[in-house]
Amino acid sequence: MGERAAKDAIKKIAKREGKSESEIRQEMEEAIMIGFLNKETRNMWDNLFGVGKLPNPEEFITALSLKVARR
Repeated sequence: MGERAAKDAIKKIAKREGKSESEIRQEMEEAIMIGFLNKETRNMWDNLFGVGKLPNPEEFITALSLKVARR
């Protein structure tokens, strides 16, 4: 899944949830920050996104979809 597909996914989620895309992005950014700051999962985050890199929602969706597709 590329960035365009990730943007489309956010759009679909917003429509399904009856929220704006910006609300969905904000909720995702908050969840991403919680995961990023979790010391127990930090090694996994660094492996997925690079050491100390905080992904945006599109980067997060893209990276995880590629990881799932490889399984």
